[in-house]
Amino acid sequence: MLLGAAVASTMTVSIAAIAHEGATGVVKERMDGMKAIGQQVKIMVPMMKGALPYDPEQVAKSAAIIEGNSGETFTTLFPEGSNEHPSEALSDIWDDWSKFSGLANELNSKAADLKTVATNGGSEDDFKAALGQMMQTCKSCHSDFKD
Repeated sequence: MLLGAAVASTMTVSIAAIAHEGATGVVKERMDGMKAIGQQVKIMVPMMKGALPYDPEQVAKSAAIIEGNSGETFTTLFPEGSNEHPSEALSDIWDDWSKFSGLANELNSKAADLKTVATNGGSEDDFKAALGQMMQTCKSCHSDFKD
């Protein structure tokens, strides 16, 4: 079982490296930001599923990294027309900028909420709810704006 998890983890890292191959400038910057967000989610999901104990200190750190890579920090990395290969961004981003930027700001807010839960003694159930809401924001954005 551990070998399977190690192989899956290696494959995920390899796929991410391939996806970033050839990326430069602002596209590389935003891919790196998304990678940082994804890494933090991967740290917290095992806690959410009960495979690892809930660690509020780690959750606060992870949420802060996500918060720092979302909102306006994130949207500035999407100048109009920056969706050529290897970008997976759809042109719908610029067609519906208000929705896209709204989701980026919502991610920032949900990450802040998650950090607050972790730093203010929120329960494990509070953590699971906050992480679930944040992950739903990620899913919404990816469904609408990622190829």
